[in-house]
Amino acid sequence: MNPATRLAQLSFSAGPAALLAGWLLMRPIEGGLVPGPWWTAAHVAWLAGFAMCGIMALAMRGLAGPVTGGRRVAVEALTGVALFGVAANVTQMVIDLYAGFTAVDREGMRALYEQVKGFLGVEPVIYGLGSQLFYGALLALAVLLAVLRRATAVSAAVTVSGVVLLVVATFQDGRNSELVALGMAVMWLGTLLLGRGSSTGGPGLGAATPSRA
Repeated sequence: MNPATRLAQLSFSAGPAALLAGWLLMRPIEGGLVPGPWWTAAHVAWLAGFAMCGIMALAMRGLAGPVTGGRRVAVEALTGVALFGVAANVTQMVIDLYAGFTAVDREGMRALYEQVKGFLGVEPVIYGLGSQLFYGALLALAVLLAVLRRATAVSAAVTVSGVVLLVVATFQDGRNSELVALGMAVMWLGTLLLGRGSSTGGPGLGAATPSRA
């Protein structure tokens, strides 16, 4: 197995696991704007997690195999949306880390965020809908892989359940809700299963590319 394939397989586990780790690291400061080691550690974990999720999105594109027509358009479009969402989240983590390093207290962080969010497009793209696009694209890609028989229906269902629970809990109860962590854990399990591919359909990540002859 070449290093690229190994990294792709690792991303299905490491990406969502790092997102959950970041949530747990924020518990000592109750998820608040508190600069210091917990804030920094959590956001480094999230930064690494979203970077791995970008690799995972590309790996899911590879799992789709040599499809054509509308299905290929769907795969490419969803991958592009997922990567856009990843980029928005990575940018958000970089801003958050900068705020944590430069501000001395909660008020200082809030002032910096107000300044940053004052730039056109930052609020909706980086902190709003743009950052949430990754989760919608992940959900859709999981379903599409199951339809293409490149992943099992169970893996897609678990992934979808985790994403839905995560998003609903975030909007209803806030990102500090324990249901958010549960959603992340379920999503993690789903992506682990997705990374294994389908036992009856197309090849997994470690398989050779099929011939077009």
